[in-house]
Amino acid sequence: MTRPPPGLAETIATLAARGWRPVAAPMLDIVTCPLASYGASPPQAVVVTSSQAVAAIARPDLVGIPCYAVGAATARRARAAGFAHVRIAPEGTAQGLGRMLSAQIMPLAGALLLAVGQGYAMDLARDLRDVGFRVRRRTVYRVTRRRQLDRPGHEMLMAGQAAAVLFFSPRTAQAFMAALTPAQRLALAHVRAIVISERTARVLDAALWRSVEVAPTPDSIGMLSRLGAGPLSVGPFSDMP
Repeated sequence: MTRPPPGLAETIATLAARGWRPVAAPMLDIVTCPLASYGASPPQAVVVTSSQAVAAIARPDLVGIPCYAVGAATARRARAAGFAHVRIAPEGTAQGLGRMLSAQIMPLAGALLLAVGQGYAMDLARDLRDVGFRVRRRTVYRVTRRRQLDRPGHEMLMAGQAAAVLFFSPRTAQAFMAALTPAQRLALAHVRAIVISERTARVLDAALWRSVEVAPTPDSIGMLSRLGAGPLSVGPFSDMP
C-alpha cells in the first residue's frame, strides 16, 4: 500500500478484512500548510480535490459553507471534520468536479476557495476561471517523495511475496518507480500493479510488471474491485472477480 495517511490506515484495514496481508509502504509525506487567508469575504463554496486538504480548512468560519469534494473518501473526511453541506463529484475526477460546479452554482454568487496541494489542480482553477468563476486557489499542503522503500515493503518484494502494489495517484507511482533499485525492479515481474486511473498507469513501465490494471472507477471502491479478494478470504468477498 503506497498511499500516504490518512487514507493509508483505512485502506489497510479494508484489505485485511478482504483476505489480504497488507504492508504499508507510503511513498509520499504530506506537510499541512496553514490557511492564512481566503480573501476579504467568505467564499460561496469550498472546493477540495484531495482529502489531504481537509485538515487545513476545517475551521469554524468555513465548515458551514457548502463543500464540493472530488470523491466519496474526501467527502467522508470533510463530513467527519465538521462540514455540514458536502456534495460529491459524480465522476470522482477534477474534471467532473468542475462540471458539477458549473452546473450547480453561479459565478456571480461569490468566489470559490480551492484548497489544494502545492502544484496541484492548476487545470481545474483555469477551467473554472474560464467560465467566469473567481477562484481563490490556496496551497494547504505540500508533498515530498520518499527516496527508498521502507524495510517491510522491500523485504516482501525481494522475497517474492508481493502479489500486488496499489497506486492511488500518478505522483505516488512516480515516487515508487524512482525509489526502486535494479534488483527491486526485476522483482516486479510477478507483481500486479493496481492503479486508480489511466494517467497513473502511464507512469508505470508495463513491461516490468505481471500486469498493470486500471480500476473501473477512480476511487477506493474501484481499486478494491479490480484487486479482488485475497488468498485468506472467506465468506462474501471470496466471490469477487
